[in-house]
Amino acid sequence: MHCVDDSLLQMLVEGTLDQPVEDLVRIHLRACPECRRKAAGYKQLMWDLSQEAKKETPPELDAMHDALLTAWKDARQAERQRETVRRSLVPAWAGYSLLWTRHAMAPVQSMGSVVSKLGGKLLEQLTARRVSRRGGGGRR
Repeated sequence: MHCVDDSLLQMLVEGTLDQPVEDLVRIHLRACPECRRKAAGYKQLMWDLSQEAKKETPPELDAMHDALLTAWKDARQAERQRETVRRSLVPAWAGYSLLWTRHAMAPVQSMGSVVSKLGGKLLEQLTARRVSRRGGGGRR
């Protein structure tokens, strides 16, 4: 019995053989321990080539990574504590209900200053107009 050519074993491992040839090679592998050993070696080589080699990192890089991670966690924890304090001071509904007044207060304050400058004269004039329209202020 002749052994299978190495190129056929490589193509079997890669999965590029035609089906009838692959069947013949597999039948031979059942009977030949030497070819099984070669095929196992090719499978191992294919697996080794498909795996990425692990690169060694310098120890100072690991120390810097740990320090950055610790600083980030501390900053996140401090931010959470600040948020807890902010949230506990004003309930959410109160904060949202008061936000619109910031925009509405500017016109109200400017009207208030106009009214206070004119004093009671504006109020007297408005009252007098109302009375004159009604015909002396009587009820209808």
